[in-house]
Amino acid sequence: MAHLAQAQFTEIGLFGGGSNFIGDVGNSNISIPNGWVAGLNFRHQFNNYYAIRVMGNMGTIQANDAESNWVSKQQRNLSFRSSIWEVGVLMEINFLEFVTGSKKMTHSPYIFGGLAIFGFNPQAQFIDGEYYDLQPLGTEGQGTSLNNKGKYGLAGISLPFGIGYRWSIGKNTSIALETGFRPTSTDYLDDASTYYVNNAALAQEAGAMAAYFADRSTSGTDKTNYPRANKDNNDWYVFTGFHLYFTLTPKNERCKRF
Repeated sequence: MAHLAQAQFTEIGLFGGGSNFIGDVGNSNISIPNGWVAGLNFRHQFNNYYAIRVMGNMGTIQANDAESNWVSKQQRNLSFRSSIWEVGVLMEINFLEFVTGSKKMTHSPYIFGGLAIFGFNPQAQFIDGEYYDLQPLGTEGQGTSLNNKGKYGLAGISLPFGIGYRWSIGKNTSIALETGFRPTSTDYLDDASTYYVNNAALAQEAGAMAAYFADRSTSGTDKTNYPRANKDNNDWYVFTGFHLYFTLTPKNERCKRF
């Protein structure tokens, strides 16, 4: 049986799919995606098993306490949406030998992991129907005498990891289905992390809009110093979708025998 040479090739790919949020606001269970994601990838496969990928993605995430199964969250009544972007580098490992355009090495499950920089901007809907940026408002008293911390940053680091399955569907084309989890360096993707501050004092220092978005609960009770979220767990986001790759390396340079 002829020995197959180790392939080395480069691809450019399009990515599209859905997004999920895992954090303090909304349903804590994994559910069908409720946001979207789209991206561009450059992928270099060193041999039949290992590859490196440079990626750039943008999309949206969102969550609503009204959709939670927990009564306490339903009463808290927080919600948000956010645009999100990321750029990063991933290492991929195929479990089976894979070469785009091969007649034998046509498919493989794979795992991946890496490092990314991301940006976000949480917003919530006011009673007038318009969405407002939450970070400048300081809904947990950031930037006022009620909280000794400044306003949180709108960028951070994530550690993407996940699983996928890829198929060669033509001489220069392949597809992959992938789910990737992104634990992040922030607990503020949803603008909720620590404690309620005195709402009347917040309105006086930061304005009525900050006070409104800080406490949207249905109970109407004073929640000063009561936990608004779980400060011990940072937020995650998840991207699930399809890749469509086009090989830039000619087939005759990818492998000597197929």
